[in-house]
Parts: sequence; structure tokens; C-alpha cells
Amino acid sequence: MCGVMVLAAGAATLTGCAVASTIVAPRDEYSAYRNVRTANQVESRLKASSAYLEQYPEGRWRQDVQPWFDRAEAKYYARREETAEGLAEYLEVLPHGPHAHVARIELARHRQRVAEGAKDRLVVDARYTEARLALLAQRRDNARDTFGAWVGRLLSIQSWGQRTSELDHEFLFAWRIDKPGARCVEDRCSRLVELPFELPGGGEETERELDFEVVLTLRDGMLAEASLRGPGMFSRLYEAGRSKPVPPANAFARVQAIGYAVEFLVGAAEARLPVARCKGDAVGNVVLKRACDGWTFEVTAAEDPAVDDVVSVRGPAK
Repeated sequence: MCGVMVLAAGAATLTGCAVASTIVAPRDEYSAYRNVRTANQVESRLKASSAYLEQYPEGRWRQDVQPWFDRAEAKYYARREETAEGLAEYLEVLPHGPHAHVARIELARHRQRVAEGAKDRLVVDARYTEARLALLAQRRDNARDTFGAWVGRLLSIQSWGQRTSELDHEFLFAWRIDKPGARCVEDRCSRLVELPFELPGGGEETERELDFEVVLTLRDGMLAEASLRGPGMFSRLYEAGRSKPVPPANAFARVQAIGYAVEFLVGAAEARLPVARCKGDAVGNVVLKRACDGWTFEVTAAEDPAVDDVVSVRGPAK
């Protein structure tokens, strides 16, 4: 028991250890201790206790402050050591606390893992973007190349003037077996080819389809003409080949698309109908014509986007 101490002036009587100690303790130490006793939150009391113990390691109220601080600090750290946010909070409250050194090491490790994770995510995202762009490019190439393959099939027909059953096996496989297959109505047999692709940029506005019909025109049941036809066919071909959009109302872009289609088809026709001896006159909407040896290759570009662009081939009947 501290007992009762009487002030030298005899003017007042102070009771209790804390009060008695104020008589002989420095005013600054008592102020620091008072901050501990009046703190109404765990964080503020921890901070005040740490400050008191650091400033007055042999202080008069150390035995009162130290036991509580040891218990409270250990629990406080244990609740925060698992996360970077918790460790940062501990260091803000107790920058010189018993676990401050460990907390700084663990916080650095947390942040390093986060940084590495962010780097890994960037790598993954970059690889995903690269793979997606490669896939989109592959689909555009497939649309363009499939169109070119059908042009090549038409130019390779050797059974003009014969029944469609006499077409070569590769043509018949693509014509009949490869879905959705072909159908005939009177003297017109056709099959639809649908080639979806996407322009760079993403979103519904970049989704496209190069759609066209492969048409075999018969005369008395015999093959007379073969063609590819579809509305906006040359615009879609340009988009697949150049990865640039052709807005329906943009006349200049449409002219570019037709120019690209002509260049593309000139290359496809050269082996069968070389320009040196098979050049024909392009008149009106016919933007490319080759004719020789009984063959005619004609490319017609529609002025109206709703009207078919056409690539037609006729060959010598056997």
C-alpha cells in the first residue's frame, strides 16, 4: 500500500499510488503515463504505452504499463501478421514495437509477392491477348483463303457440258459433303459458304461474315457456268485481307475493297488465264475479265450493297 501522503504545505491530501507518485515523478513522465490511462482505443493505448516505455524504460509506472502492453501487443500483431494491410497497420501504430522488425520483413515479402503476381498477371494477360489476336488473324486468313480456294476450284473444273457427278472428287467433297451441303432447284444448284471473322478492336461492331453462294448453273442438266456470289462479298474479302472496316456508306472504302478484290482475283486467274493472251475488256460493273481457249472469267462489282458481287467462270464443253 502506498498509504497517504500529505503535501508539505498541508493544503491537500492525495490518496493512491498513481496520485502519490505524481508528487515525486517528473511532470513529463506523468503526462506520458496519463496518455496511457486516458486512451480509449486499443491502437491509441498501444501507441501511448510504447511511447511511455521507450521514453521511460525505468519509469515509475513501468510495472503498470509493461504487462498490459506485452499481452496486448502480442495479440495485436497476431491478428495482423497474415496480410500486408495488417502489417502496415501494425507498423503505423507501433513503428518501434517488439514485432516491428519482423513486420517490415514480412510486409516486404507480401509486397514482393504482390508485385510478382501482378507481373505474372501481366504476362498471362499479354499471352492471352497475343493468342486471341493470333486466333482472330487466323480466322481472317481462313475466310480469305477459303474464298480463294473456291475460286481455284471453279477455275479447275474440267467437266464443262457434263453432269455435276463428273466433277472431280475434291470439288464434290467440298460441294456435297462439307456441311451444310448443296441443293438444286431446277437448273440451279447452290451451296452457302459462311466464314465468320472479326476485325481488331473487339465488340459486336467488329464481327463479320464473308458469306457467299457457290452456284452451278445447268443447261439441260449439264454444267454451263460456275460462280461465287454474295452481297458485299468484295467488301468482306477486303476486310478479311486488310483488317480494315468497309462502312456501307463509305464510297471510297468500297472502291478500295473492289480494287483489292480485283488484285486478289487477278492472281487467282493468272495460271488458268494468263493476262498476256487472255485479257478481256472490263465494261460497266465488270471490273475484271479474262477470256481465251474457250474459258471466260468475269468479275462483277455491284453498286448497291444489297446486290450480289459476282465471280463467274465458264469453260469449254467437252
